[in-house]
Formats: sequence, C-alpha cells, structure tokens
Amino acid sequence: MNEYSIHGGKRGNDRLAILSQTVGATTGEFLDRYTSSFFGDCLDLGCGGGTVTLQIADRVQHTGTVTGLDIDPVNVALARKTAHDRQMENVQFERFNAYDLADVDRYHVVYSRFLLSHLNKPSQVLANVYKGLVPGGRLLLEDTDFSGHFCFPACPAFHAYVHLYQKLLYTRGADANIGQRLYQLLQQAGFQEISVQVVQPVHTGGKGKLMAEITMEGISNALLQEGLTNRDVIQQIVQELKAFRADKNTVMSLPRIFQVSAVKPKQ
Repeated sequence: MNEYSIHGGKRGNDRLAILSQTVGATTGEFLDRYTSSFFGDCLDLGCGGGTVTLQIADRVQHTGTVTGLDIDPVNVALARKTAHDRQMENVQFERFNAYDLADVDRYHVVYSRFLLSHLNKPSQVLANVYKGLVPGGRLLLEDTDFSGHFCFPACPAFHAYVHLYQKLLYTRGADANIGQRLYQLLQQAGFQEISVQVVQPVHTGGKGKLMAEITMEGISNALLQEGLTNRDVIQQIVQELKAFRADKNTVMSLPRIFQVSAVKPKQ
C-alpha cells in the first residue's frame, strides 16, 4: 500500500532532488556524527532517488553494503542509474514496501528520512526496523514538524499551504508533525540511547524557496481527491507562492526537521 500523499514518478523524483539539495548539508552533518556505525549491512528505508543511500555507501566503502528501498519504481530506476554511472558496487536498490520489512538481526544501521510522517502505522515500521537491526545497531531518523514552518513577512498563501499539507496527512491517517513524537515512539519500540535535535534550513533565495510551491503542486491531486479544497484555490496559492518567492526581501523556511538517533540494546 502506498500512503505517500505527494505525487511520485519523474515529477516527484525531481522534487526530491531539490529537497535533497536544500537539506543536504544538515543530513551530511547528521551522518558524520555516526561515522563509526557505518559498516556491514546498512539500509536506507524510503530512499527516494537514492541521494542519501549513496552518501552512506561512500561512508561504508569496502566495509559493507547498503540497500536502498523505496515503493516508487521511478525512484528505484533512477537511483540504480545513478549508482551505475558512479560505478558504486557496494549499493543496491529495490522496490519495496516498508511494512513488509522482515529481516532479523541483519542491519548495523537503518536510516530513514521523511518516511514515517506519511504512514498510517509508523509504529509497525519501527517494530520491523527494531527486529531488522543487529543488537547494538543504530537507527537514524529525520522527519518533520510541519507546524514549525514559517515565512517572513506573513504570506496568506504560505500559511494556507502549511495548513492544507497538515490537514491532508491527518485526513489520510498520517502525521506531518511526527517529529515531535519520535522520542516517544522509539521508547515504545524498545530503543535505547535516544538522542534528539532539531535543524531548520531557512532560505532567502535559491532552490530552497521553491519547496513550498512545488510541494503544494505535488499534493494538489491528493487534496482534490480528499475534497479538502478546489483547483482554483490551489492555483491561487501556487501563484501567490511564486510571487512571494520572487521577492528578494522574503524569507522561507523548511519545516523543523527532527534528527533522532537510537540504538537497539545488545541484551
């Protein structure tokens, strides 16, 4: 079952590529704090276009392998091509549903970014991950607190976008603000040594200011399917977001991003 509310395919992959550029620095710093954990079998769950999977593969080098799993076949195909073009032999990509993860005591690291916030049953996926990690293995998560999104000066279209995104995920049984809950969810799953920090990229120009409008476009079909708004409203919001982005005096943030590390106990 694909619960992802943002459009997939090539357009979705293009959006993910821009997103990866805007959060690449903070993700890289997050991974660097746990360099010693990257060996043996590692997993990127909900890997998208494979950007972070390849970063993990660079860290693993010859000490292990990395598997990227994603439900979108376009993402998987493009990730495979990128790995092939870069001649990376310690990485593989497969189309896969996170709910079906059934490995036991296999992975030294499982990483996942912006996946759990789209799921109806994140606790089930965390239970699967817990089983899949070796004792002492590490889980690294990045996910959103969409309520922390901001812009300056105030922009009604921006606030409408933030509201509709949260409402859409809530309507579909997911949680755009799951970042706030990750500590509790990991405790309930049995993890220990849980650490939490928050990062938030903020943009005054460049591709970072694109994220609001292309995400609004990305959820437009889902919003219409759920009857949460109409096409005229969507088009108006997108046009106002474009104008706001073009103004050099405006500031746009991404959502607050919770970065969480946790360990499966050895005993």
